[in-house]
Amino acid sequence: MAVFGFSVSNIALTLLALSGMSYLLLCLRHVLAFRETAFAPNSSFLPPLSILKPLCGDEPRLYECLRSFCNQDYPDYQLVFGVRDSCDPAVAVVERLKIEFPNRDITLVCDARIHGANLKTSNVMNIMSACRHDVLMVSDSDVEIGRECFRSVVATMAEPKVGAVSCIYKGSPTQGLVSELGALNINGWIVPSILLDRALNGIDACLGPVLLLRRDALDAIGGFAAVANHLAEDHQIGDLLAHAGWDVRLSSYTVDTMVNEVELGALFRHEVRWAHTVRAVRPADHILSVVTCVLPLLLVLYLVHPSWWGGGLVAAYLVLRLWLDRAVNSRLILTRRAAAWLVPIRECLCFAVWFYSTFSRAVLWRGQPFKLLSGGRLVPLEPPVPPLSAAEKQEATRR
Repeated sequence: MAVFGFSVSNIALTLLALSGMSYLLLCLRHVLAFRETAFAPNSSFLPPLSILKPLCGDEPRLYECLRSFCNQDYPDYQLVFGVRDSCDPAVAVVERLKIEFPNRDITLVCDARIHGANLKTSNVMNIMSACRHDVLMVSDSDVEIGRECFRSVVATMAEPKVGAVSCIYKGSPTQGLVSELGALNINGWIVPSILLDRALNGIDACLGPVLLLRRDALDAIGGFAAVANHLAEDHQIGDLLAHAGWDVRLSSYTVDTMVNEVELGALFRHEVRWAHTVRAVRPADHILSVVTCVLPLLLVLYLVHPSWWGGGLVAAYLVLRLWLDRAVNSRLILTRRAAAWLVPIRECLCFAVWFYSTFSRAVLWRGQPFKLLSGGRLVPLEPPVPPLSAAEKQEATRR
């Protein structure tokens, strides 16, 4: 079938390609305008901080990540680490840091109480009793920061109306090709989408790797108990704060988050869980996010009806995608940059994650299936499925 001399497949290819290229051009504009803060601003706002670090198990670069929080250029802060079991391997890392930094205020809390489906939030709730200060920073165990991080992030909270500040996070692969693919997803897809969303919609959500909170703002929304049954507790906190009248800000300081997956299946399940979260809290955004990974569809449509026009559009789209990748590399200080030939492979994987998450309903959390309700609330389902690997259990507990 043809319309005005064009086949239906060519028309579909054209519409998809133009949608995808429009998205890439918008991302390019905001990525190129972004400047990563690599220094501490001159600010007199330096309140004492309580740093909450929920831990579960050992993992690649755990010592280096935790050490970066002990070695901050900041006048007054305490570090509160939390585990559910005193035999957890992460305890040995904390004890090592206590010896290395004898003058640093470091507390370790061992508490197995569970307050909801989200075990990371339960861990955070258990260690809150040891936090003495009114400005809190919650951070994942797999995050590594520079010495100026606290000063830079805290400066963004100088205005009293700011209830929360979060940071853009970059992927840092720790081991092998699969972790490189995971890091590339963060750097080449998630970071541009965050910058574009900020430009179009402002900031009304928080990002979990490093999240700064005012205690009185947190108390006003019911504390961490209000998000104990939410998969994306960080997003929910930001949403509740915004509805309560607090400002939610995004710092221009970026942090590194380790990508540790070595098996493609584990990476796929991890990213599907992220995609399920987006679908639950922003269903329209999830559907529209197909424009971020249209390359596989373009290739299929081109193969169905090859033409010089279709080939040109596919080539133009791929050039823009590679240009965006180079722009991200030039604007962010990355520990490792992915090879260009991985970009189209990564886009095909992104589409597979999007497609699967669109039609699947169950979410795996610590080996048990949950139904994800609107807004990201978790409801346990029966029967349980076979247990995950040790690495996946650690990742699920952290996030």
